Amino acid sequence: MKPVVLFFMFLLRLGMASAVFVIAGLIFFLALDFSVLLSVIIALAASLVIFYGLKSYTYNSLVKSSGLTRSEYKYIQKHLSEAKLKIGRLQKAMFSVRNVITIKQNYEVLQVAKKIQSIVEKEPVRFYKAEEFYYSHLESMVELTEKYAFLTKQPAKTHEIKDSLNETRVTISSMADTIKNDLYKILNEDMEDLRVELDVAKNSIEKNKDPNRKS
Repeated sequence: MKPVVLFFMFLLRLGMASAVFVIAGLIFFLALDFSVLLSVIIALAASLVIFYGLKSYTYNSLVKSSGLTRSEYKYIQKHLSEAKLKIGRLQKAMFSVRNVITIKQNYEVLQVAKKIQSIVEKEPVRFYKAEEFYYSHLESMVELTEKYAFLTKQPAKTHEIKDSLNETRVTISSMADTIKNDLYKILNEDMEDLRVELDVAKNSIEKNKDPNRKS
């Protein structure tokens, strides 16, 4: 789930818990004639129950809607959090490389990585179609790009450094294609569904064009 949605849900829980705190405090203090301290303690306890109760309910709803077990959902969320940090490192390394040759490729790879992350955040079950991306490909891309960025910043480039830069650039290009294929794997089922829907739509159009055609 996107951070902005999680933040909104947090604000909603906080708002409801605050409302319960105020209402419960007033009821126990004014209506039931409890002391101020006791009213505050009871109101605070009630608001905490509401806050964490809603948090638990939301989490369970997300797990249920994902079609995963709690352990699977937690495991995938862990990898998503790690991937988010890696994508941040990748972006930082790519932006530090001012090489006209690699600008377009860097932008495309970054967009593909973010797209994979976005898809899996929305549908965690798709993680299993992108396991290689999360287990190895993203990490390799980050390490290669950081190495390349480090070498390009060296003031004096020896033949060895230049050879290493060329080799790293070629490997990065190959890994970029691999990451694009990771995205295609995730979207493959959607493309197959789209083809089926297009075939059905075409058949329907053909039938409408020829009213005498038998089904």
